[in-house]
Amino acid sequence: MAIPIAASPMQAFIEKRLSEAFPEADVEVRDTTGGGDHFQVDIASKQFIDLSRIEQHRMVYAALGERVGHEIHALGLRTRLPE
Repeated sequence: MAIPIAASPMQAFIEKRLSEAFPEADVEVRDTTGGGDHFQVDIASKQFIDLSRIEQHRMVYAALGERVGHEIHALGLRTRLPE
C-alpha cells in the first residue's frame, strides 16, 4: 500500500488561491517533479465560458500572481468547461 505524499506548501498555495478565485471550479494540482516548483493544473470552471484558451490561462496566471515564474518555476495548464 502506497503512503500518500503530503502536498508541498506551494501546491497547497496554488490549490487555495485557485479555489478562492474560481469557487465553483473543479481544481486538480500535481507537483510534477516533487521539488515544489513544477506543477500541472487541471481546472474546469464556468468562468471560462466564451473565453479563448489564452484568456482562460491569463485568468489562472492572474489568480496566482507574481509567484508564477519565481517560486512556481513551471506551470502546465489544462483549462476547460465543466462537463
